[in-house]
Amino acid sequence: MSKPLFPHQHQGAMRLAERTPTYLGYDMGIGKTRTFIEAVLLRRAKRVLIICPASAVLVWKREIGLWHPGGTFVIAKSPADLSRPVNYTIISHGLMSQAKGPVVEELCNLSFGFEMTAIDEAHAFNAPSNNRVNALRRAAPRLGDIVPLSGTPMRNHAGDLYTLLSVCWPKGLGMARHEYEDRFCKVVHKRFNRNGPMVRVIEGSKNLDTLKKLIAPFMLRVRKEDVFKDLPAIIWDQIPIPLDRSALTGHDAELLEKTLSEVFAREGATASLDVMTAALARLDKHVGLMTVRRMLGLAKLRGATEYIVDMLDSLPDNRKVLVFAHHADVIAALHRHLGEYSPAVLTGSTTPREREEAVDKFLMDSRCRVFIGNIQAAGTAITLVGPKCKCSDVVFVESSWTPMDNAQAACRVHRIGQHDGVVARMLSAAGTIDDLVNGLLVRKARDFTQLFDTQQTGAK
Repeated sequence: MSKPLFPHQHQGAMRLAERTPTYLGYDMGIGKTRTFIEAVLLRRAKRVLIICPASAVLVWKREIGLWHPGGTFVIAKSPADLSRPVNYTIISHGLMSQAKGPVVEELCNLSFGFEMTAIDEAHAFNAPSNNRVNALRRAAPRLGDIVPLSGTPMRNHAGDLYTLLSVCWPKGLGMARHEYEDRFCKVVHKRFNRNGPMVRVIEGSKNLDTLKKLIAPFMLRVRKEDVFKDLPAIIWDQIPIPLDRSALTGHDAELLEKTLSEVFAREGATASLDVMTAALARLDKHVGLMTVRRMLGLAKLRGATEYIVDMLDSLPDNRKVLVFAHHADVIAALHRHLGEYSPAVLTGSTTPREREEAVDKFLMDSRCRVFIGNIQAAGTAITLVGPKCKCSDVVFVESSWTPMDNAQAACRVHRIGQHDGVVARMLSAAGTIDDLVNGLLVRKARDFTQLFDTQQTGAK
């Protein structure tokens, strides 16, 4: 697959290829993963380690397949996997957190070294000391050039930055933790009970202009608004997630695969998108298939929830996420699983008054970070951007087989008042026909939004 790099991706890839120590602080959705893979290609690196959340393992697998033709990889699950002769070794944050676990011990004692290492969602390594941070420090001599990737390098205060600065850029940092904290953090000493010891506590940041100058040679920060002019109207992406087959009966799984496979066989793999999506829309009216689609949505819930939670935790606290699904029980389950983010919900059974309240809650309540909507009920006639609502990330847990419905739904945040590039992601059950279906829908949605730039023309 060939697609030109955006200017900020080219800049980042060149920096990494030249071995300039770099924290790739790109906002979510503007191409950190491809930038790193491009740097691997430019450097002709043979052995690369990827450390990422479990929810991103399949994303890295997909991106390697897209952007590194012939690139080989292994998803590490055992110590032996680390020594396999592949281009990319992918290891999850969870495995890195297993203190003295066999995979971590093998990583720390390898007889060879990786040339480059990406730490995806690197803010998960901000703690002064925990299992994964300790594992990273121990393994660092074998990791080559370590590149942190995160849209939110600092979540709470300047102290968050120290761990990765000390691991990835110690020569540029040049100071111990206490000295760093005294210079750039508001440090107080507190006693949390009458007879307890005094504890050193960080309550904020200070001297941020000086810190910004200090880390400028290392931190490559790019926000959506910085590159908005370079981005398409809406970036459409397909995200693979694992399928929880325990939520899908054998009969349902068999019916799903058989029915959809027959459609693609009958219409032909080279059929036009119009023909394919029209055939899928006709099938959607089949009662048996509608049941299977509902079961597929439920089987995607575990992976979808994990992905959305990871997204929310990696975004700044003032950023919100718009989530779409189709079936009532899928939406209800999302509401339960995302309850800590005070979600607003809009479905076909929502009354006009409740509809208005849900929209107002998302627009005005800072505690409400998620809007969960049925594609038909919430896909038109509402605006979900406003002065107090910063939302440019859309997630389809379930999508419509009518591409225009998906495009219109994403346009709830691609409207007048939006100052960031909108990224719409369709979550696909990896290894199933769902991947193929959503691939078609993503391509069709791109065509639709390219032809009708709804931020300029307005949408219903």
